[in-house]
Amino acid sequence: GEVFKNSNNISLAKRKVAKLAAVQAVCWDESENGRITGGLKGLRIIVIKGLFKPKSIENNDSSLQMLERKVHTECSKYGDVEKITVFSKNPAGVVIVKFAQPAAASAAIKGYQNVYISGKKLEATFWDGVTDYTIHDEEQEAKETEERHQAFGEWLDSQQELPEHLQLRLEGASQ
Repeated sequence: GEVFKNSNNISLAKRKVAKLAAVQAVCWDESENGRITGGLKGLRIIVIKGLFKPKSIENNDSSLQMLERKVHTECSKYGDVEKITVFSKNPAGVVIVKFAQPAAASAAIKGYQNVYISGKKLEATFWDGVTDYTIHDEEQEAKETEERHQAFGEWLDSQQELPEHLQLRLEGASQ
């Protein structure tokens, strides 16, 4: 028979999150344990994209702190906020917010639908538990790694005599 090719590449993690979000939307338990009916743990972490332009807060701690305060104030309208993480170098303007209760996270996602900032629509979704929004400077990291290796090599060369338990032993070699 024919082989069906799925052109929509949705990761397994995103599928699980979507399924859990659908269950959470209709079955959450309002008790303190933050669990969905049936004992499943609810989704409490959301990703908001488009909240800022990286150049506006890059290398500026006061702008970053102001953004965090604004996000905390806005998100607190939906429930208790436990943690806010701003990915200042991510070009998508990503902020991750962790709520105390799944119901608050669901309400925040609904609240951010059809919200525009500077003419750009915000995108709020549950975090899939996998995606890393950190932007790495690979050239800088490679340079730092090389410097650490060089420093370690110099330290090794500076050691006079290693203790007996750290010395290289060859099998069959006479002592």
